[in-house]
Amino acid sequence: MTKFKTYKFGTMTFKQYLKPVGHGFEVGFIYGGKPVFVGNFIHAKEANQWWTKMSSELKFFFNKHEFVPTASTVWYNKYISNYLYKSYYAWLDKCFDKYNRSFTKATGADFKRYQAFEKNYYRRQA
Repeated sequence: MTKFKTYKFGTMTFKQYLKPVGHGFEVGFIYGGKPVFVGNFIHAKEANQWWTKMSSELKFFFNKHEFVPTASTVWYNKYISNYLYKSYYAWLDKCFDKYNRSFTKATGADFKRYQAFEKNYYRRQA
């Protein structure tokens, strides 16, 4: 499952990609063969969700900003990189919050079950 998408911004050409790496997945954004943004994921579902979110963020960025030829490509890369990482970490915060809620709930249920096992175990010992 490898995906590529090309973006033109003035004279600059960027590539967005999603590819399997090791036991996980990498979603990135490159300019001139050099990475502007890289995000790593364990699950394909999350990588695809970020791919979709990142595509919409990039469309918004390129539509909102006009290309200024006098600005350096290094500065544009830094600006886009900071923009993407800000979006990435905000998206991750939402994911982690969701996981924290579900695992806290599951741990509470497991602990109640453990207490029942423990209670029955000590009754048998007496």
